[in-house]
Amino acid sequence: MHHVTWQELEVEADRIADKWRGKVADVYGIPTGGVPLALMVAQRLGVLIAAEWHLGHATLVVDDLIDTGKTMDKYKGSSYIDAAFRKPWSPVAYAPHARTMNEWLWFPWEHDEGDPHDAVTRLLQFIGEDPTRDGLRDTPKRVCKALKEMTAGYETNIAELLSVSFDVAYDEMVVVRNVPFSSMCEHHMLPFTGVVTVGYIPSKSVVGLSKLARLVDAYAKRLQVQERMTVQIAEAMETYLKPTGCGVVVRANHSCMCNRGIKKTGEMVTSSLHGAMRKKETVRAEFLALAGY
Repeated sequence: MHHVTWQELEVEADRIADKWRGKVADVYGIPTGGVPLALMVAQRLGVLIAAEWHLGHATLVVDDLIDTGKTMDKYKGSSYIDAAFRKPWSPVAYAPHARTMNEWLWFPWEHDEGDPHDAVTRLLQFIGEDPTRDGLRDTPKRVCKALKEMTAGYETNIAELLSVSFDVAYDEMVVVRNVPFSSMCEHHMLPFTGVVTVGYIPSKSVVGLSKLARLVDAYAKRLQVQERMTVQIAEAMETYLKPTGCGVVVRANHSCMCNRGIKKTGEMVTSSLHGAMRKKETVRAEFLALAGY
């Protein structure tokens, strides 16, 4: 979480005012976060705050943060839009010069740091629950804590993880079978669980056994799709271990299929092979046999 300071907002207000000076007649702040910033910008421009926004008017529309861009969609007919901050995935056209931040932002006018918790509270209300009852009173905190734990893989430095190797003369296949994992489907944020089998043929050195299990977790502990996760694990091994060949097989059950929608069970199997394991039929067959297929 990044605590945005008033000093940072002063800098962004200066930037916005310099860009739009002499081009706009007034400033409109998008409720509620855009209002304090709009006041700062209007003061610098020497113009009034607009009570409303109307298409066709020379009104500068200001917000504190552009995230998905949905809030700004209402104002996309205007040529005068800006913001203090944007996320890396935000629509660039709305505020191309906004400061890019890939963190949860907390602004000085927000009453506390509980915004992620507030989002969970709103979801509880959305399904018709009472967030104030005993069993749910601390649920928002628990959910946010659990989400951070279940997506901890984003913080793993893959290069550092696989940098420690051992100078062991071994050029045969190394296979670690059935490493358990749990991940979250990025489409519904529901869990999918299973096992991963990884294997590689060392070229110069071998990596510690636990590193391969940690590699699985590094990519599993993210919002994922199984196909991408399979490829990412294999590509990381190829990039950092420089093996003669490597392969990954993932088997998983997805609760987004068995608990909703079609409500059917079924194991999904994906694989990714590189180097000799992909190009040489005998090597591929050996890996799949050792993997139990």
